[in-house]
Amino acid sequence: MSYYELWAIFSNWRREFSSGEFARTFFSPNTRKVLHDMAKKGLLEHRGYGRYRVRSVGDYVKARNDVEAGYELIRRAELLYALTDVDGVFVWTKGGYNAGRFFGFYPIHLRVLKSDMAKWQGFFRRTGKKSFLAGTRPKETLFGVFYVLYPEERIEAETVERLRVEPLDKTVEFCRKHPYTFDPALEMLDEEYHLGLGVKYRRS
Repeated sequence: MSYYELWAIFSNWRREFSSGEFARTFFSPNTRKVLHDMAKKGLLEHRGYGRYRVRSVGDYVKARNDVEAGYELIRRAELLYALTDVDGVFVWTKGGYNAGRFFGFYPIHLRVLKSDMAKWQGFFRRTGKKSFLAGTRPKETLFGVFYVLYPEERIEAETVERLRVEPLDKTVEFCRKHPYTFDPALEMLDEEYHLGLGVKYRRS
C-alpha cells in the first residue's frame, strides 16, 4: 500500500491519532518510519510527541504551493546560491514581475556551486522538497514549489531583500534574451534603477 492510499484511509478513520493508536490498528513493520515519512511528504501534521493530524487535500495543496516558504527554505540552507532566470527578474523587480509560474507549478531557479550539488540535493530531500538539474528531464511529474539547480564553478551574487540573487546586469541580459516575455520587466527595471535602457513596452 502506498502512503497516498494510506492517507486516503486515514481520512475515513480518524482526523487525529497517536502513534500507538496507529500501531494497534494497522500492521506495519516500522510504525515510526511510516508516520515520519508521511509527515515529511506533507500528508500528516506532527502535533507533538507521538501525535499526528491528517491533512485535508486542501491543506496539502496549500502546503505544497507555499511560495514564501519556498524562498524561506533556501535562506536556511546555509549554502552559497544565487537566484537566476525568472527568479532574478522576480527579486530585482521586488516581486513586481513574474512569468511562467502559477499556483500549482512554481519552479525556483538557483545557481549553486558544483562542489555543493550533493549538499543541495540532500538538503532538499531532508526537507521533503523536489529538485532537479537544469537541462535534464525530471524523473517524475513535478508540481507545487520545487527547485531547478544550475551548477557553476563560481557564483556572483548580491543580497536583495534577504535573498541572494545574481547581479542586476545578468538579469537584464536574461530579459534581453527573452524579449517576448520579459520586455515589460525590462521597462520596470529601467524605471526602478535608472539604467538608461530606453525600453518602452508596447501595450496593446
